[in-house]
Amino acid sequence: MHIKKLIFTVFVLGAQGIDAQNDSLSVSRDSIGVVNRQHEVVQSVEAASYNDSLAAAPQRTNDLVRIADAFTYTLSSPVRWEKKDWFKLGGTLASTAILSLADKPVNRFINRNTSGFYKELAGFGYHNGKPYAAAVVAGGFYVTGWLIKDEWTKETAVVLTSAYLTSGVLQTALKKIVGRARPSEGLGPYTFHPFKNDPGFSSFPSGHSQIAFVTAMVLAERVEQPWLKAVFYSGAAVTMASRLYANAHWISDVTFGGFLAYICTKQVINRLDHTKYNNPWEQYRKKRISWNVTPTANGIGVVGTF
Repeated sequence: MHIKKLIFTVFVLGAQGIDAQNDSLSVSRDSIGVVNRQHEVVQSVEAASYNDSLAAAPQRTNDLVRIADAFTYTLSSPVRWEKKDWFKLGGTLASTAILSLADKPVNRFINRNTSGFYKELAGFGYHNGKPYAAAVVAGGFYVTGWLIKDEWTKETAVVLTSAYLTSGVLQTALKKIVGRARPSEGLGPYTFHPFKNDPGFSSFPSGHSQIAFVTAMVLAERVEQPWLKAVFYSGAAVTMASRLYANAHWISDVTFGGFLAYICTKQVINRLDHTKYNNPWEQYRKKRISWNVTPTANGIGVVGTF
């Protein structure tokens, strides 16, 4: 653009060169006036072009709005399920029930193989699946992205937060509803006391596995390197194994916890992709019902318009 300005200025000054022989002072003033006017025109065109580009650029939706929407949308997704989705859920529950047949054998095998190395892994797995670990990971990504002004890092935090919240609410509710006895209670894998306010009866599903698998899946989805994906999923696998080693969960507990994290994370990622530049609050606002109250001979008429 600066080169174009220079060329145009030279062209205007050259065009005035012939008249400059008769009245150089007058021509010089006229030339300067023409150049200045053209300079103003160019600046106006540039400003208009810049403003148009800003107006045309899509506006990114507020992160808190997207998190709240992803949370609500994911938890309410069963109302939009089709028949195939309900079959998938039935198949998952059936598979979990079949897997529960291996609960006792796996529990006995793990408890027979103890060592200092396994205890170190159990410690890592325990902390890796705690809620404070989820808060540190998601918060760390967001603060880092804010400090370095990097959208990829902030978006990772948004996905993590949404997936932690949705899957966390579901696993907490299921723990209370199912009320399954932990292996440490010594009552076997088929003892249930729903809504019992006792940590010993909150085995299904595994919250540690849910958190660890959300972390692994989100981070693996955000990178392309296969070796990094393997590292992330290995961390989740260690957490799942550590809960078995600690005699806190059955194999079916940790497996279903991972499955729950997978379903919620997939749903969250799809929803966040959709709302990145489409504010869902604006969509809801446009779909609001407007009510018109009209007096009639028999009373008052109320009409709702979508």
